[in-house]
Amino acid sequence: SVGLGNLWRFPFTAYENGGGAFLIPYLIVLVFIGRPLYLLELSLGQFKSGGCVKIWDMSPPFRGIGYSQALAAFIVNSYYCALIAISMHYLFSSFQSVLPWTVCDPRLRENSTLCLPSNQSISMFNTTHRNLSVISSAEQYFRQGVLKEKVDISDGIGLPDPALLGYLVLSWAILFLTLIKGVSSSGKVAYLTSIFPYVVLLTLLVRGLTLPGSAEGVIFFFRPDWHRLYDLNVWYAAITQSFFSLGVGFGCITTFSSYNPFTHNIYKDATIISVADTCTSILAGVVTFSILGHLAHELELPVGEVVKSG
Repeated sequence: SVGLGNLWRFPFTAYENGGGAFLIPYLIVLVFIGRPLYLLELSLGQFKSGGCVKIWDMSPPFRGIGYSQALAAFIVNSYYCALIAISMHYLFSSFQSVLPWTVCDPRLRENSTLCLPSNQSISMFNTTHRNLSVISSAEQYFRQGVLKEKVDISDGIGLPDPALLGYLVLSWAILFLTLIKGVSSSGKVAYLTSIFPYVVLLTLLVRGLTLPGSAEGVIFFFRPDWHRLYDLNVWYAAITQSFFSLGVGFGCITTFSSYNPFTHNIYKDATIISVADTCTSILAGVVTFSILGHLAHELELPVGEVVKSG
């Protein structure tokens, strides 16, 4: 269950919902909703030895739920493949002698915007620049260099970016090759996809915590804003994130557990996976917010405004 839901979506959702204020409802939802549903899906798949559609043979009128889960899994996979394509863009761009997101490219400059290169503080610039909107070189590269964002689509959405399209095709091809032989091939790939992210996370954790201002970001992540707990949107985001993080409701867990022996101890599996999932999400959050704290230090902005304002 460890994947983009933990490494990418959790830090982003936590940032959008007040950092520490999001952790409390997230952990509550995970214990009382996410983990029981995870155990339920494991039980159904193992008992029936079938996927998300076949298990509803026990109650055919509800078979539509299985087809809906299969459709939802396809939609989410399409969403995740797009994110992997962007990650591949960064991966291949990192082989350049100068990382493109550490410098300000004049071709990507926007009007009334001051771009701040990596490892430079806003205080190094003339105070007259404070009337401009400040943006980091990393955000400039992501929005203008990778996504090529437009203010509006009055001139049309344009043609697909050739580089991103190529990376998207590559991500789908890798997914196809991973699943071509079912669990026998995906199980072998899982050794790499399960272990390698932790190597990267621990490396980024050490690097992130040694950056100036990283402590402010980590404090923002763990310090709750109690007033946000009265906001139903925060609780809604916590429920949505627990489903994305654990993968419940999409039929994947049911399908994988159908390959278990009938007497397999799934209660132990549910406990280990749910705990590891939560710890991984928090680890990814610390990594992300330590870097956000450093970025806030460079831009001289509060952590809660660093991405929105710069």
